[in-house]
Amino acid sequence: MKSSTVRTLGTAGFSVIELAVVTGVAGILLALAAYRFGPALEQAKARHAAAAVAADLQYAQMVAARDRQPVVVIVNSSLRLLMIRNRAGTTIYRQRFLGDDTEFGLDTFSASPVNSVEIFPNGVATQTMTYAATKGTNSRQIRLTRAGQVRVVYP
Repeated sequence: MKSSTVRTLGTAGFSVIELAVVTGVAGILLALAAYRFGPALEQAKARHAAAAVAADLQYAQMVAARDRQPVVVIVNSSLRLLMIRNRAGTTIYRQRFLGDDTEFGLDTFSASPVNSVEIFPNGVATQTMTYAATKGTNSRQIRLTRAGQVRVVYP
């Protein structure tokens, strides 16, 4: 004789308690992942911003050589802005915002010793500049030498 299996509609699926336990465990795992990856994301944003600023400085050198006239690189620390324009101020070649509403989300962005530097068509700058990009506890420095070298340095 064969035995037949009878299924009722009430036994299919998961109970509310099982779903609550699985949801709670998943929430705890997501919270731990966010806690562990937060500093790595801050470090990646600072590194990405430093690479973008270094590329912008090289772009300024290229524009100066192409147009055969000096360009000025200006930093506005309060806006966290890097601007590249011609010497007369009539043409803005590039503006890069690095603040909260951008992909970089930097806490601070500054230049020293002054906020602007002029780059000549041969690639030479008027002075050595150091740009600092900081996100949380992660900081990167970008250095433009008078000879025109652009380097990202790690403090």
